[in-house]
Amino acid sequence: MVFSYSAGDDAGDGPTKRKGHNNDDVVTVSVTGGYTNEAFKGDGDVLGDCKVKKPPQLSSTEDEAIPGADGKCRLKPSEKWRILKNIAAVSFAFMVQFTAFQGTANLQSSINAKDGLGTVSLSAVYAALVLSCIFVPTFLIKRLTVKWTLCASMLCYAPYIAAQFYPKFYTLVPAGVLLGLGAAPMWAAKATYLTQVGAVYAKITDQAVDGIIVRFFGFFFLAWQTAELWGNLVSSLVLSSGGHGGGGTSSANSSLHAASEEKLSHCGANFCVLSNHANDNLERPPDSEIYEISTIYLCCVVAAVAFVAFMVDPLSR
Repeated sequence: MVFSYSAGDDAGDGPTKRKGHNNDDVVTVSVTGGYTNEAFKGDGDVLGDCKVKKPPQLSSTEDEAIPGADGKCRLKPSEKWRILKNIAAVSFAFMVQFTAFQGTANLQSSINAKDGLGTVSLSAVYAALVLSCIFVPTFLIKRLTVKWTLCASMLCYAPYIAAQFYPKFYTLVPAGVLLGLGAAPMWAAKATYLTQVGAVYAKITDQAVDGIIVRFFGFFFLAWQTAELWGNLVSSLVLSSGGHGGGGTSSANSSLHAASEEKLSHCGANFCVLSNHANDNLERPPDSEIYEISTIYLCCVVAAVAFVAFMVDPLSR
């Protein structure tokens, strides 16, 4: 190893001198090949420790993740399928989750029509959601990460469905507030996850990032929008199979024809959720059927949370 320094007005003895460009004496000193003191422990500077440390070795996965000369990341083909698996898992979990919530929400004006309880509880849900959008998502995602924010937020839907077993203002409304507070970080975490994995997938496949992200969101909403169908289907099957449904029987047909003008006058635009005006068609279904529906929906929420916890990879992987 060779280094140089300016000698200035030093004496001519010692290291070899040569003229510099600006009339200063520049001395070149060789520090290689000299005596090595084995008892000396270097402090890491240039002269004291001449041993060059090897750079840390990267694992094969980390090494593959470093962009090459062309700026492209090269990962194993299995990584693409892993990302697609995560997208499918998140989409399926949301579909199951909202099968439960949408099915429950659609029944609130019927099964909890007394004193407008169902309508008030839904109002509490969306009022809390508005406030949650402002304050909660960033706070929660920073502390729980995206994956576990999804799990915790999705679990907030469970109390609202469980409150259907004992629907009162002091049970259903607070549960609706909790659901609204959890909904905002859930949607924010979902959007963050799809965007981040979409960017990685685009790098791996050398495609446009915007196109991949739009494609992932399109697949997600394709699955999510079907939740309305499955939720109503579950409710319809349970209610029609019980004694309350009885659709298509002669007694139902006769009661339909026997509908009085007074009952018909409270339908359509004149319908009021606070009173059914003795309309037999708007009576609350038996508790057993409501409990059966609520049990199915509650199991859906638990299954969706478990699916995200065990099937979705964290972004920090």
